[in-house]
Amino acid sequence: MTTPTLVIVGDQDYTLQKYQLTVRGPEWMSDPYFLSPGAESLLTLFGAKHSLGGIPGYEVTETTDENPEHVALIQLVSWAYLCHALDIEHDSWSAVQKTLSEDPDPIGRIESK
Repeated sequence: MTTPTLVIVGDQDYTLQKYQLTVRGPEWMSDPYFLSPGAESLLTLFGAKHSLGGIPGYEVTETTDENPEHVALIQLVSWAYLCHALDIEHDSWSAVQKTLSEDPDPIGRIESK
């Protein structure tokens, strides 16, 4: 990927054995951030599993994680990142990064390179 990208992963996202995509574990899901020149930010959700609340589509039932806090954070961070990446405004991206970094009990972490 060369386009600026926000990668979102769950730190408990083990690929289901039936898919046999990897034997490495959750860190495999963050490879697009670490290995792609365009990926500039990574949101890691603590305790999050696969599909992060059914976000892949309306009425999708393949999720193993139905935490509404994870879904809300993904929505907030995605919106802030898009506004930043599309050069609409930058305050919300800075604010969400600051809020997560200062939270004494965060549900996620943002890394940027």
